[in-house]
Amino acid sequence: MNRTKMQLNQTLKAGLISIFLFTQITAITISAQSHFSDKVEKLWQSDAIFQVPESVYYEANEKMLFVANINGSPTDRDGNGFISQMEPDGRMVRLEWAAGLHAPKGMNSFKGKLYVADIYRVAEIDLKSRKILNFYDAGNAEFLNDVIADDEGTIYISDMARGSVYKLSEGKITEWIPAGTFESPNGMYYLDGMIYLGARGKIVSIDPATTKTETLAEFEGGVDGLEIDTKGNFIFSDWSGKVQKVSRGGKPAVLFNTTDNKINAADIHLIREDNILLVPTFFDNRVMAYKLLD
Repeated sequence: MNRTKMQLNQTLKAGLISIFLFTQITAITISAQSHFSDKVEKLWQSDAIFQVPESVYYEANEKMLFVANINGSPTDRDGNGFISQMEPDGRMVRLEWAAGLHAPKGMNSFKGKLYVADIYRVAEIDLKSRKILNFYDAGNAEFLNDVIADDEGTIYISDMARGSVYKLSEGKITEWIPAGTFESPNGMYYLDGMIYLGARGKIVSIDPATTKTETLAEFEGGVDGLEIDTKGNFIFSDWSGKVQKVSRGGKPAVLFNTTDNKINAADIHLIREDNILLVPTFFDNRVMAYKLLD
């Protein structure tokens, strides 16, 4: 395939992803209603100083929050993306803690390194020096989204466009679960030796040893961020502004929904020991913190 044709195909893919997301968002926005349940209490919100914040991550060893700023389109390879650093109470430390990314999304850490999904590659950033140590190019990846790390430091990354999961181990990144396995996989979580993944209409478990999957919850809509509380409940966002809780085999309950206020809920993060939910608001350009009361 010549270079011109490859560039055209990449442009078409990016356009299709943008149209797909827009139609999902529009449909949800029309039908949703604003709602806050008695199971959640708002703690704080930042100023609107971020640039399209897609994800927020609490790094327990550093006791710091990290926020991924797309700063442009989610599919543009423009080098505008950056990571911010905040105190857990919402005070800004460095707006541009690390720069030189394209459209950073999900994040996770292991032994002093922060791993960030960046469209077709994964960035490895040193938490002390703030330097980008490596970019791991995933080759045919199209829309890398969320990132988790297991107990041994293997990194897993969802690809929303390909419907697959990638694995980064010993400096090599491969497509671990093949394209087309899931519909719009996004949020991921690792707990007690198992991987949990949110895709359109469901949350599944994946056995890392066998790649065997099991559907644990089913519902309408998609999953952006996925977390698990200390009681084993799944907490998940849908990007448009709705955050829900569901148990295995149960029906989701809405914790809050800010869709009608045009406040998104992108890749959330739960500080489990404190039951504090952190929400990046994407186009609203803030991070909000909520206490989950039950």
